[in-house]
Amino acid sequence: MTAQTLPDEPNFCFAPAYDVETDVQQIRIVIEGLAGHVPTALIALDIDDALSICDKLNRRLGLDRGAWTAMVAESMRAEATGPGFPTEH
Repeated sequence: MTAQTLPDEPNFCFAPAYDVETDVQQIRIVIEGLAGHVPTALIALDIDDALSICDKLNRRLGLDRGAWTAMVAESMRAEATGPGFPTEH
């Protein structure tokens, strides 16, 4: 991702890694319209804590769980059909 590809006022949300291989969950940033995610240094010890953290962060952005999980699902669909894996910005 470059500054040229990022919209001026991007819609984004925070999401857990949903990593099934480990209990530790990295919190990631998902940007609407872009496949993949931006990693952060935030972690949670399990998926329930990660969801709680993401709910709190996303609530400040005006997003309930239904809205932010829809944004994440769209990014995951785009990632699955886009060129190159994984898509980390």
